[in-house]
Amino acid sequence: MHHSIKSSVMKLISSGFKMERIEIYTDQYYELTHLKQMLDVLDINCVLDVGANRGQFAHQLRSIGYKGNIISFEPVKEVFEVLTESFTGDSKWSGHQIALGSKSESSIINVWDSNDMSSLLESTNLIECNSKTQDVTIKRLDDIFTSITKNITNPIVFLKMDTQGYDLEVFKGSEKCSKYIQGLLSEVSVQPLYKDMPHYTEALSSYEKSGFELFNLSVVNRISTGGLLELNALMKKVNKSEY
Repeated sequence: MHHSIKSSVMKLISSGFKMERIEIYTDQYYELTHLKQMLDVLDINCVLDVGANRGQFAHQLRSIGYKGNIISFEPVKEVFEVLTESFTGDSKWSGHQIALGSKSESSIINVWDSNDMSSLLESTNLIECNSKTQDVTIKRLDDIFTSITKNITNPIVFLKMDTQGYDLEVFKGSEKCSKYIQGLLSEVSVQPLYKDMPHYTEALSSYEKSGFELFNLSVVNRISTGGLLELNALMKKVNKSEY
C-alpha cells in the first residue's frame, strides 16, 4: 500500500471512522468476483437457487454475466408470487414453490415480517419480529433432480443455499445427485439465529467431508458490537489434479 494512502487509512481508523458501509460494498464486490470466477472455471450450466426469496441472487447472477439455467425454490406463497414475476420473462429461469430438505414431507414454515428471514426452524432471541406459520411441501433434491434438469444436457450444477439455518438439511437430501454438484454457496452462522441450526464449523466440516473445499469466505452480517454473525461460504468440489 502506498505510504500516503496507508497514513490516511490509519488516521481514519484512529478517529473512529466507521467502515460498515464501505465493507458491505467491498465484501459484495469480492464475493461476486469469486462467484463469477468459479462459475466460469467450472463451466456451470445449472444453478439451483434454494431459498430464492424474491430472486435477488438470480438477479445478481444475470448482472455478472451468467447466462445459463437457474432453477429457484421458494416455499412461502406470497414471496413465490413475487419471484414468479421475475422469472416469467427469462426462458432459462424457472421456479418451484417448495422447500428442499433431507426428507420429502409436509411441514410448517415460520414466516417473519422480514420475509427473507422465514425459516423451517424456530428463531432465537437474535431475531425480534412477529411471525406467522404456513404449510409447506419439502422435497429431497435427489427425488426431483432428474425431472427438474430433464431439459439440460449434461448438467454441471452450482448449489446455492440460503435457507435460514436449514442448508445442511438441503445438502443431506442431495447425496445421490452430488456427482453433478461442482460448486456450492451456503450461508453459515457464527451466532445461531435459529434453534438447532448447525454452527458454522459443523457446516463447513460437513461440506469438506463430502469433497468440497473452501474457495471464498465473505461477511454477510455482524452483530451490533462488530463481531461476526453470518458468513457466505463459497466452496468448490476438490479436483486433486490441480495440486
